[in-house]
Amino acid sequence: MNISTSTVLRRARDVRFRAVDDETVVIRQEAAEALVLNEMAGRILDLIDGERTVGAVVNQLLDEYDVEAIDLVADVQEYLEELLATGVVVAP
Repeated sequence: MNISTSTVLRRARDVRFRAVDDETVVIRQEAAEALVLNEMAGRILDLIDGERTVGAVVNQLLDEYDVEAIDLVADVQEYLEELLATGVVVAP
C-alpha cells in the first residue's frame, strides 16, 4: 500500500498500547508480540484512529514537536508503512 497524506489508517483490533515515561509499549495480542516505540512513534500510533488522515496526523505533530515538515511527512509515511507491514495498523 502506498501511504500518502490522504491515507486513513486505524490500529488493528488486537493492538493495545500504553505510554511509559518516554516510550510506548505495544502489545499485539493475537500475534503474542510486544514492541517498544519511542515517544514520537507512540504519539503517531495514538493519533491513528481510523478517522484522521496521515496529513492530519502530521499537522498535529508539527504543532507538538519542533521538526521540519518535509522530514516529518517522510518519516511518518515510512513508519506507518512498517506498522502496516507488521499488522499493527490496517486500512479501514
